Formats: sequence, structure tokens, C-alpha cells
Amino acid sequence: MFVLKKRRYTWLDMYRIPFSCAPVSTVLVTVQKAITALANIFQVIVVAKFLDGTIDAVMHKNYDEKLILWFVLMLLMVSWKRVSYNIGRLFTSHFVTMGNRQVLQEFTRKRNRLEYYLLEDPATEELTNRVVNKLERNLEELLQRFVNFFVIYIPRIIGVLLIIASHVWWLAIVVMVMAVPLVLISLRGGQKIYRAGEEAAVYERRHRYLFDVLTGRESTEERSLFGYGGAVNGQWHRQYDTARKINMKAEAIFTLNMQGGSIITSILASAVSLIMIPLTASGALSVGLFISLSTAIYDLVNLMGWGMTKAVAQIARYREYMKDLTAFAALPERQEAVKENGAPGESGGVKTLQTGIPKLQTLEFRHVTFRYPGTEVDILKDFSMELRDGVHYAIVGENGAGKSTLIKLLTGLYREYEGEILYNGVEMRTFPQEQWFRIYSCVFQDFAKYYLSVKENICLGAGDMEFGMEGESHGQGTGKGFQEHGTTEGFHGHGDGADGSSEVGARELPEDNLETRMKEVTRQLGLQEAISSLKYGYETRLGKLDEDSVDLSGGQWQRVAMARALMNDAPVLLLDEPTAALDPISESALYEKFGEISKGHTTIFISHRLGSTKLSNHIFVLKDGCVREQGSHEELMAAGGIYAAMYETQQSWYVKEEGGEA
Repeated sequence: MFVLKKRRYTWLDMYRIPFSCAPVSTVLVTVQKAITALANIFQVIVVAKFLDGTIDAVMHKNYDEKLILWFVLMLLMVSWKRVSYNIGRLFTSHFVTMGNRQVLQEFTRKRNRLEYYLLEDPATEELTNRVVNKLERNLEELLQRFVNFFVIYIPRIIGVLLIIASHVWWLAIVVMVMAVPLVLISLRGGQKIYRAGEEAAVYERRHRYLFDVLTGRESTEERSLFGYGGAVNGQWHRQYDTARKINMKAEAIFTLNMQGGSIITSILASAVSLIMIPLTASGALSVGLFISLSTAIYDLVNLMGWGMTKAVAQIARYREYMKDLTAFAALPERQEAVKENGAPGESGGVKTLQTGIPKLQTLEFRHVTFRYPGTEVDILKDFSMELRDGVHYAIVGENGAGKSTLIKLLTGLYREYEGEILYNGVEMRTFPQEQWFRIYSCVFQDFAKYYLSVKENICLGAGDMEFGMEGESHGQGTGKGFQEHGTTEGFHGHGDGADGSSEVGARELPEDNLETRMKEVTRQLGLQEAISSLKYGYETRLGKLDEDSVDLSGGQWQRVAMARALMNDAPVLLLDEPTAALDPISESALYEKFGEISKGHTTIFISHRLGSTKLSNHIFVLKDGCVREQGSHEELMAAGGIYAAMYETQQSWYVKEEGGEA
């Protein structure tokens, strides 16, 4: 089984990786190639013996019974070379199937566990794309090039050289020297091609995106209305042409080098054949051996001039690839180990969270300072804030005040900060990150639209799911396309922890309870009527993926995203401007509905529009990375500070838009 490890990967991993994925198939492919190599070597001897026997029988009427044996052996070798490829394909197909699944699974696991700041880094994205795309796509080539080079080409060359050396030792040295410059040229060419592909990858990613813009369904309306097809097509062509020229230049240099080397080697091979003529006349070589060796040398020249040098170039390319794989494997992952930390009020005690998430009592930022990796500017500066269970909070502020950064720290996407973030008095960096993630159920401004059924869209929030898309059609769903996980205590219930405290995390909710919860949530959010009007109800597929799929309005998609969040049993519900596309009245109405549903739970609204913030119990006003004001809507308005000024400004906008009515 292939496991991606943090270690130095080398060209030897061209064989190690396939072997770890499918050892039996890899060994069988190797054996098939080895038999082919031996057949090529011994064919030189067998053909020579057969030709010498035939000439002797014709010229001297001296028939040797071994002639039949040489003929049969020659026939077997020729037949094997014809069928060996198809035999190898059987083993290769199995290896590719097993290998691609394992490699892609490992790469997906690695990418999912990367630290969040790496996912925002363009250089890391480029590295990840190079590693994932090339190995998963070229896994078969990885094995074939390695085995061809070391199991067929090298043994075949050595075998023919040994046969030549057994008759004329200096001739073998001449042939061997011919291969050296071609190997060096191939190594340099392979490195250039790989690095050219690395340079071209940036332009390839751009032209693929622009192609989606020109042809995708998502942009159909604007593409038609704005008529930007010509301009975007020109941009696509420039990006495509740049990538093409980079790749073609590298390939052209490589091809010219290879063809030039092949021509030189062919000339030398002809010279070697001429040298063998007087050796044959003197009796040093038999006529059969001369003919067989001449053919073998020309085959060898072709092998060294193109086949072998191409394999060397591929090995050089994958040697460069292995450097990228080493860098990818070394990327830091989220740490899952729980560090020991003394719990409040306990002398040297250790409070770890391994069986579930305790019910929220307090969530506190204590003198937190944070700057993004690689920058010198503090986004949050000596930031302090305390949240308590069951309170509705709103966090407001101008653009750049630190709201988005605050969310990333709250949810554990960034963990490198100064100060403390405490959950019930325990530093959150002591939590495994997966456990940290389960504290929050979030709806973001750019929430995901899953092209799945309504039921799957909503119940994704209940926990891990398994669902299938192949072969399913509307009206034929079983309603059991996934395994559900939730709590047994009903909507947002909490069970008792092992230490007597309330904990979230008793998952395993039966399907009937899950369905009841789902319908209750959609009813409370005003979605049930819209879902009931769909042809297949909750089994209707959403989006634009299938012909029978149904796309929702922006407001309906937002309610689906909120329903998904409410299906989660996290202690804290977090809404990061998910209604920014709605008008202020609709936004306030939806927030009000959401507040009623989540009553008794801790909620955090992030918003730059203040019409809905007065629904909150407590408001934090951020400015320049700090909490400048806090309190209820009434208290902040009475204070006449930053919040009051912002609210009055926005209210005046509404008055103008509504013709004098706030």
C-alpha cells in the first residue's frame, strides 16, 4: 500500500512507488520485461547459429540436426516478442487501477491536512498541482520507463557487448563509447523539459480557466449579455500560445539533440559493420555471426539513439519530479496530537478533550496578536474578547478592521498567534485540529453550492456521509445514499460527558431522526414549501450538473446553506456575511428567523451592514485590529461612538433609497 511519507524521494522511487501500490503486478511486469530482454540477447546467438548451420548445409552439404533446434528457438523468441506486450498490458492495467486509486487517495489526504496558510500560497498551489496531476496521470509511464531502461535496455546492451567482446574485445569498447554522449544529452534534455513544463504550468492553468469561462454554463448569461467572448478568447489564445511555445521549444531542443545523436551513432554503427567485414574474412567472425551482429548493432544504435535516450530523458524528468514530491511530502500538516495543559483551578492537572467537545461555557481571546506568514503588519493587535454560552453576538467593522482574520483564528485555520484563545479556559492549540473544527458550524459569504440532492446538501452538515452519483436518477433514490451522524438528543441536543459535563459529539443519528430534523430545520427557515414544489422533493438534484437538475435562487441557496449549518451539533454557530447578496430587509428577516431557530445557542454574526446587528444581544465593534466598542445596540447608540456613526450613515442610505422611509 502506497503511503506518502516525509522523506527524500529519488529516481529509485520510480519503481518503489508502483511496487508499494501493486507488488504482484509490478513484479510480473518486471519478469515479462526481463524475459523479453533475454530473448533479445540470445536471439543474436541463435540467429548466428541458425545462419551458420544453414550456410554449412547449403555450401558443404553438411546437415546438422541441431539446425532444427536453432530454428525452433528462433521461432519461440520471435513469437514471445510479439505476444509479450499484450501479456504485460494485463498486469499493467491492474497496477494502474490500484496505483491511481492509492496515489490519489494519499495526495487527497495530504492536501486536506495541510496548514491553511499553505492553501492560500500560490507557490504551494503550483507545487501541489505539479505533483498530483503528473504522478496520478503518468503512474504507468513511471514504471514503464524505469523497467524498460534497467530491465530491457541496459541488459540488452550489456549482453550484445559481451557477445562482441567474446570475439573482438576492442570492438565492444568502441560501441560502448558511442552511448556515453547520448546519455549525457538525454539527462540534460529531460531536466530542461521538466522545468519548461513547470514554467508553462502557470499559463496552462490560466488558459484552462479561461476556457471554462468561454464554455461553462455558469457564465452563459453574462457571456451572452456582455458579449465578452472575443476579448476573453484573445486572452485565452495568448495564454495557450505562451504555454505551447515554452513546451515546444524544450521539445524541439530535445528532439534535435536526440536526432543529431542518432545520426552520429548510425554513422559510427556503419563504420563498425565495415570493420567487421575483414574480421569475418579472416575467420575471426563467422558469416552468421557477422550478419546477426550487424543486425543487432543497428538495433542497438536505434535503441541508444532514440529508445534508450528517451528513457534516460524520462528518468531525468522524473528525477526532477521526485524533488517536487519530496517538497510536497515535507509540507507541514495540521498537528493532531493533544498537548498537555493544566486546566483552570487544577494544580498540575491535565484537561484533554478526546471523547467529544464540551458544551461551551466561555470562549475568550486574551491579548491575541496576529500577522499573516511572511508579512510584517499586525492584523490583530493585543486583541481581547470574551463570548459566553447562549448569547447572540455580532462583530462589525469597516473593511480591513480584522473581521475575516478573526474568523480564521476562531475556526483554527491559522494557529500561529501570540496570546491565547481559550475554550472553557483551555488553550485551543492544545486541541487536535479536527476537534477544533467541530466547535463551529459556519455559513460563509462564499458558501458552497453542492450539486447533489437537496437532502444531501442539507445533511452534509450532520457529519460524515457516503453518497453515490453514478447510475442514480431522480425518482429512483433510495433515501439512503449516505450514512448519517448526528446526536441522539434531537435538534442540537447535548449528551452527558464522561466527566459529568455536557459534551457534543454523540453522533450516530438514525435516519428517521435525521429526516425529522432536516424537515424541521427547512420548515423553520421557510424552505419546505419550495422543496415540496420540486418534482422529486428532497431527492431533487440541485445545480447545473445533470439535465434534470434544478437551480435555486440566491436566497434559496443561502437558506440551504443555513439549514446545513443548523444540522450540525457544534457549540457555536457562525455566520460570516452569508447574506451579503440580499437586500437589507431580506437580510434582517433571514437573520431574525435564524436567531429564533438558534435560540439558546451561541451565535456569531459577522456583518458590515448594521440593520441586522440590533437583533444581537452583544455587539463588538472592530477597528484597526482591536475591539474599540462593545455592548448592546441601544448602549452603543447611546454612546454615540463608532457604531452609532456607522449605523446613522447606513440608515441615511436606506432613507434615500426608500424615498424617505427608513
